[in-house]
Parts: sequence; C-alpha cells; structure tokens
Amino acid sequence: MRFNIFPPEGLKSIEPKFHVEPRAIAKTIERELHKIPLAGLYPIDGNGAAIPVSLLGIHQGLLVMKLEIKPEGGFASLVGGQRILVLCSDSGKMQFLASNLRLNDEGNLLCPLPADLILIQRRKEFRTLGPADDDLNFVLCLGAGQELLTKVIDISDHGILLDLRLGATEVEVGRYWHSGYFERLRSRSTTIDLEIKNVRPGADIDRIRAGCELYEPKKQVLKEFESTRSAIENARVQSRLNRWYLGASWHE
Repeated sequence: MRFNIFPPEGLKSIEPKFHVEPRAIAKTIERELHKIPLAGLYPIDGNGAAIPVSLLGIHQGLLVMKLEIKPEGGFASLVGGQRILVLCSDSGKMQFLASNLRLNDEGNLLCPLPADLILIQRRKEFRTLGPADDDLNFVLCLGAGQELLTKVIDISDHGILLDLRLGATEVEVGRYWHSGYFERLRSRSTTIDLEIKNVRPGADIDRIRAGCELYEPKKQVLKEFESTRSAIENARVQSRLNRWYLGASWHE
C-alpha cells in the first residue's frame, strides 16, 4: 500500500516564528490526535526509507504510534534510535525529533514528547479566528478626527478580516485605510495601514466584512501584527483564550 507522507523541512530554512512555545507543545500535538493522523518517520541523515505511522495518543507523557509497515531491519532496529517525525494537517506542517524510541507490549512505538516542535504555516491565507473578546477592537481612522470600531473576525501574518456596521463608511475593493490600530482597554498598537482586498456580507443584514492586507508595513507594524496573531493562536491552543492579550507585544 502507498502512504501519502511528507518529508521534513531543512532546519536552516525554518523561520524562528514557526517554533511552538514550549508550554504549548503538548496541546498542539493533542489537538491533532483525535483524527488519528498519518505521519512519517524519516532518518535524520536522509538515508533509508521513511516509515508511515499513525499517531494514536499520548500516555504518561509518551507519544504512542502505530507502525503501518515493517521497517527495514525489523521493528527492533528502531529501538533506542531517533527519527524526524513529520505530520501535515490543516494547521500546517508539523515536525520534531522523535528520540529514545521504544516498543510497548502491543507492538506500538513510543517516544517522549519533544522539547522543540516546529509548526510551519507558510500559506498566506492561514488564519487564526479572532478572540471572543469585546474589549478588543481594530479602530479605523476615517479622517477629521472620526474613528470607527470594528470586530476582528480572523487574522493572518499579513492580513485581517474586519466586521463593521453597514453604511458606517465606504467599503470597496482597492480602498486604503490609514493609521488604524488594535485597541484593548487602555493599550493600543502602533498605527497600521490596510488595503481592502475583498468585501462580503456580514453575518447580520446590517453588517459587512472587509478582507484587508497590510499596506507597506514597517518592521514595528509586522512585529506587533504577527505577535497579535501568535498570541491569539497560542492562547487558544493552551485553552487560555481569555488571557490571549498577555502575549501581544503592544499590550501593556
């Protein structure tokens, strides 16, 4: 049988932001396990065939895997060794070093949870849903001292989907919004420029949604925008979404 598994990424090409925070590693892996996903075990040196495995669960701090094929050299050839585990899911491409491999009585493979987990999310359209937080706003500056509070529906590293009241301002593809900012209570981010890329109806008849991309962002804007997305995603993984803002670099 042919299994659809994916090779690992070279460590030199992986951006630092794709390393999952250590405290979120177990939750990030657990989130995928209910699907019993298929992953691949790859030799570290790149020599030899990859081994497809199904991830069954976590037991007493150990990841339990079912071997889908018999490896060259037999099952015992894996014991005490280490491999790179790679899993592709809706969240991205996950990989880590599976070390100190061993077999249990059922013939399943075990390894400790990793100290370093990489979750690569390269697609620009990868989005994190906004928090259900009425204290978070993205404020649009409309000129002449006018401001408009909008709701963050989702956010990616370079884009955001905003929900706003229909008719509150002109919303059309190609329009620019300058000097907007995230605001939560007394904290606010640096100013952010957006370009509207798409427009769609809102969930309610009196609402509209605008999909926007960052427009010519400076380094500080990128830092604060990406930290906001990461803070929301990490907090959701840790089931601490009500405290997401503690990870945002602009929050005081």
